Amino acid sequence: MEVLFVLIGLMLLTVIVMAVGDKLGLPWPALLTILTAVAVSVYATFSNGTFEFAVPADLILPIFLPPLLWALARRTSWGVIREQWMTILALSVLLVVATTLAVGFTARAFMPGLGLAAAILIGAAIAPPDPVAVEAVAEPAGIPRRIISVLQIEGLFNDAASIVAFHLALEAVTSSGEMHAGEAVTRFLYSAAVAAILGLVVGRVSSWFVGAVHEVVARNALTWVIPFAVYIAAEELGASGVIAVVIAAVELHSRAPIQAEDRLSGQSFWETVELLFTGVAFGLIGLTVFSAIDAAGADLWHAVIIGVILSVVAFLVRLVWMYAFYLINRRRGKPRLAPLRLQEVLLMTWSGMRGLVTLALVLSVPSGLSFYNELTVIALVVLLMTMVIPGLLLPWLMRQLDLTTYSQAATDKMRATITSRARK
Repeated sequence: MEVLFVLIGLMLLTVIVMAVGDKLGLPWPALLTILTAVAVSVYATFSNGTFEFAVPADLILPIFLPPLLWALARRTSWGVIREQWMTILALSVLLVVATTLAVGFTARAFMPGLGLAAAILIGAAIAPPDPVAVEAVAEPAGIPRRIISVLQIEGLFNDAASIVAFHLALEAVTSSGEMHAGEAVTRFLYSAAVAAILGLVVGRVSSWFVGAVHEVVARNALTWVIPFAVYIAAEELGASGVIAVVIAAVELHSRAPIQAEDRLSGQSFWETVELLFTGVAFGLIGLTVFSAIDAAGADLWHAVIIGVILSVVAFLVRLVWMYAFYLINRRRGKPRLAPLRLQEVLLMTWSGMRGLVTLALVLSVPSGLSFYNELTVIALVVLLMTMVIPGLLLPWLMRQLDLTTYSQAATDKMRATITSRARK
């Protein structure tokens, strides 16, 4: 009953905080995280105890990632993916690897006795920006659609590289073994290839089913079941559930004969699912704060300092990488790419927000490891530094940056107006 009470409370709080954030012009996920963290801390203080609520770590990703990834992936298409293939390679794979190594070696320098595998584990958990966090914060802040599209494509695929590296490092840490670069590359290629094939098959079969069934409710219900099914199937095959869900969503929505009724009901359904799942996910982040601080004990401030340092390292790596990507995009000369200006380099660096994936990976680390308590605090500090603070300051940053030139701002506004009229 306690679990049900907390989940219902988080969903109700999500609706309220979203309305408040809209009135204040602030990103509601960041407000929700702060509010739940403060509420739990106040409750624990006045009750002279602790507030212990936790979803099993091995269930966090399978419960939250499939529907949220599906909700994001259904908005893209094969044409966008083909156009953004360099973004996927440069930002979703290579940037994740670079951030993992930079953060990992920095953690090893400031945490005496930390082995190489444990350092890579920490780096892999912190490396991937969360597509859910970016989507929830970026669009309300008024970021141009072209830049949001690039951030979404990056976020849809970057979890795959980080999760593979994380699990390899975790296996090495728990078995006192060593990590090998060749094994990591082989595992990633196998994971991506099998997941892509599985996603294509499931998406193709599902599109046939959608075309054969005339009941709109059944068609929408199918899109609810598929993300969980394909994610679990991919994980059982040792492949990437992230890639499988994304590919299945794109394939289904590219091939299925979607009617107007499907679009209207399906969009309303998935917007509601995305809102509630996002709210519960960010609420869970806030709920872990007090217990993590309590468990850290004397190591608290050391972990806080390390978390700040690792956040700065991740930010600087992303800044340098985005600048290099900006130089490449200028040579390519395609107006739909991003970043195309130095202001966009800063904006896209600022939007590298960590979120649910980082927390879930950290919570899946066995509690018996010597650095577990510090690692939880480090992860929460990273979330504060890379998601909460940047999310709250993003509207201010947008007002300071001149993005009216080459930003397609007028096109974005006109598209929104036309879409609103069409729905009416």
